[in-house]
Amino acid sequence: MPKKNHFSQTLALLGLSLLIATTACTSETTAPAPTPPDVETPAETSTETPQSEEVGLTLTDEGLQVIDLQTGSTTPLAFDSDMAIALDAVTQILGEPEEVGENSECPSGPLTIARWSNGLALNAADDTFVGWAMQSGDDDTALTTVSGIGIGSTRQELEEAYTVEVMDSSLGVEFSAGNLFGLLTSPEPTGTITNLWAGVACNFR
Repeated sequence: MPKKNHFSQTLALLGLSLLIATTACTSETTAPAPTPPDVETPAETSTETPQSEEVGLTLTDEGLQVIDLQTGSTTPLAFDSDMAIALDAVTQILGEPEEVGENSECPSGPLTIARWSNGLALNAADDTFVGWAMQSGDDDTALTTVSGIGIGSTRQELEEAYTVEVMDSSLGVEFSAGNLFGLLTSPEPTGTITNLWAGVACNFR
């Protein structure tokens, strides 16, 4: 009998040891899975085509001038240059001309004339850009000189920007400001410009 009691005690101790070991294993806290590093979402790439540089066009007594409105740099379109170059440059800014035709009756000789809805006309002789003319048209794209003189400017504004000579002619109240020419509604300071031109024009006097 004593041996049996000893054996029972041994089994009891083994059972207790297994229970303690099992409890210890099940009580361990499971370590959390490692958090993956943050991955930045790539920025969306714009598929829009960047807008072309904004450009403007001004009138000069030697031709026209293309102005980069962002940088202020200028590109001259001078008289006696290739008409195709001038026509292409103006078309890129103003769009296609409304009319391109030849006037063989101009007092200065036959001219090819390209006209836009804003009142601008380019004159060419033998494929050479020789002059421009400006009259009333679409005010949204009306052109002026660098000094801001254009259709609708007053004589007073004209004289503040240029040295001006005013005369009566068969065309009306005509003025000259260097190599810039035009017509006024009246010789008064409040008289306004109705026509403006430079270079070779098609005027019937």
